[in-house]
Amino acid sequence: MIEKILLAYDGSDNGRRALRVAAELSSKLKAELSIVHVLMHGRPSKELVRMAEVEHLVAQAQKALPPTESTRPYDLLGARSDGQSARVISIVGDLLLDYAKSTCTDMGATVDQTQVRTGDFADEIIEAAEDMGADLIVLGSRGLGAVRGAVLGSVSQKVLHYAEQMVLTVK
Repeated sequence: MIEKILLAYDGSDNGRRALRVAAELSSKLKAELSIVHVLMHGRPSKELVRMAEVEHLVAQAQKALPPTESTRPYDLLGARSDGQSARVISIVGDLLLDYAKSTCTDMGATVDQTQVRTGDFADEIIEAAEDMGADLIVLGSRGLGAVRGAVLGSVSQKVLHYAEQMVLTVK
């Protein structure tokens, strides 16, 4: 029986599809839904930059930072050494969680908790599932690696392989 679902949400296209699946499962199964976002490191994906533009996340993040000459989302989310990128990434992570929580709640899911984590994406998702007592992990399948033949991304592959919980990957 599925009583607790963990949604690993990254804001990607597949992540948004996973969000909708997790919310629907939570609503129909009357299962508690927890949402985790692992802060990105390195260069952001084009999907996240596009979503940040569309959802105006960067504009919201800029309000929380001192003025900067850079107004392009890619520059704000890029890997820079000045510490500002880390702050923007953290703010965007919080905004992604807020979006995920409100969307899931609007879809009838019972959101129990949300969490932002840092570290290896897959390791943090697996650890969050254990900490939160999840029966099921729902995450998007990225498949953005250099090898186009790979069906799953390395994060979803690792979670699928090492998690003790059931894992649902959404494409």
